[in-house]
Parts: sequence; structure tokens; C-alpha cells
Amino acid sequence: MTEQDARAQILAAAMRLFARQGFANTSMNDIVRESGLSKGGVYWHFKSKDELIAAIFDTFFGGQELILASVLGSEANAAEKLTQLAQLASADLEAVFAEFPASLEFYTLAARSETLRERLRSFYEAYHRQISALLQEGIDEGIWAADTAVSPTAHAIISMFEGVIVLWSVFPETMHIGEQMETAVHLLLKSLQK
Repeated sequence: MTEQDARAQILAAAMRLFARQGFANTSMNDIVRESGLSKGGVYWHFKSKDELIAAIFDTFFGGQELILASVLGSEANAAEKLTQLAQLASADLEAVFAEFPASLEFYTLAARSETLRERLRSFYEAYHRQISALLQEGIDEGIWAADTAVSPTAHAIISMFEGVIVLWSVFPETMHIGEQMETAVHLLLKSLQK
């Protein structure tokens, strides 16, 4: 087994346990047993449960970064890119939550862990820069009003997306995330028009 395979096996085991038991109720010994690897093998890759959580955190948010990068690199106009982002991000989140429903616990953990809070802050700042660039692109294309306040609007878009995600994660039986994201983007696009 390669180092990469072992690391992936440990992460998969940890995610299964975190999904079933939550972060707080899962110990490193649980992860060792679930992974099928030796204790030394697990600790070789991850010195603590916090390191494991940070690696999963990076994987979770890294997937969203890849979606954003692919959308921003497309040939579509800014409005179409924003719509694509909502569609792709919601589909990805549905898939992630199906396998890992504990992913919202990241926010709770980040509130208590400076390491995770810094990772989240870094992700958020990069996301904000990219959404701001997308908004400026729409202004430059003449799609959106020239007096659009780019930075506050980018914060509002991210807040809107995050709010939809939180409500959907709490009430998945009464709310469809894709439909709600598209509705939010539609309302936003109407408000940005010249």
C-alpha cells in the first residue's frame, strides 16, 4: 500500500466514524480500528484527531474551490458563471452531505479552534476575492450596474449561499438545495441588473 493509499484509507475511516458518531465522540483509537491499519501507521500520517479533522476540512473546502475555479475559467458571461456556480456547488454539497452529514460541524469546530478558524478564514478570503472578481467582470461586461459595491455584494452572495446551505442541512426534507440556490441567484441577478 502506498503512502497516499494509506492516508486516503485513514481519512475515509475517519469520515465514516465522524459521520456516524460526530467529531467529539470519535477517538483516535476508533479511527485506528476502523482504518484496519496499525496505530503507528495512523499516527505516522496524522499526529492527532485535530490533524485529521484539518485534513478533512481542507478536502471539503478544496472541492468547493475547484468548482469555483472551473466556473470562473469558463467562457460564459458573469451572470451565467454565477448561475453555474450555484448549480455545481449545490450538486457537490448534496453528494458530500450524503456521505458525510457531519460536515457542518466544521463551523462549530472552527469557532473553538484557531487552526481551523484560520483555515476557514483563508478559504473565505480567497472565495471573497474570486466572487469580487466575478462581480467586477459583470460590471465590466456591462451586465451589472457600474455603481455595484463589489466587496459588500461579494460578502452578501457568500452569506446567501452559506445561509441556504445551513437551512438545507437542517431541513433537507422540506427544502431542495439546488432549487433554493438557483432562486437566490435569480433574485440576486435581478437586483444587480442595470
